[in-house]
Amino acid sequence: MADAKKITFPKAPLVYPALQRPDTKFDALGAYKADIRLSLEEAKPFIDRIQAVVKAWSGKPAKPGTKNAFYKKETDDEGNETGFVIFSIRVKNRVGKKDGKTWDRRPLLIDAKKTPVDVNPWGGTIARVQAEMFEWEFGGVKAVSLQPVVVQIIELKTGQGQEPQLDDFDEEDGFASHNTDTSDFNDESDGSASGSSDDEAGDY
Repeated sequence: MADAKKITFPKAPLVYPALQRPDTKFDALGAYKADIRLSLEEAKPFIDRIQAVVKAWSGKPAKPGTKNAFYKKETDDEGNETGFVIFSIRVKNRVGKKDGKTWDRRPLLIDAKKTPVDVNPWGGTIARVQAEMFEWEFGGVKAVSLQPVVVQIIELKTGQGQEPQLDDFDEEDGFASHNTDTSDFNDESDGSASGSSDDEAGDY
């Protein structure tokens, strides 16, 4: 049975993602970002499901666009609503209390065939994101954040840098990725393949 605290979104464009390397603009340890954009109609059942968790935890639903809300309504340059929403799906790296080492919380990236990949998706990449609905409390505030667990890349958009050349390498006996739990994801055969190119409020 699927974990009740995890939610897998439909295919959607990523918005300013940071998935190969963490974004360190506002946090020295960095944060991974997998925000997605959905029409309000398509987003509604997911909003309702998450709001039920929020209400059970905090006693009231989250108000979109506020500091700790898990989504916001998209607006144009004039401030008018576009009919789309942006889900905030982010997780910050942490420092372990016992060993003092940085805990890299990068989500697993898989391709359309459900094979783990190491790519740098840009905004506009079409992906399916699985997130954990993480309940937290800090300073008397209770909220639920969406933390990315798995990101399936369906249509990859990235920079135009030179592709790495692998002709000088042969297949060897040794490490091979396997035993990854991707049961909540379908094989999206028309998408990108692998050959293609301790808790504080700040955690949320």
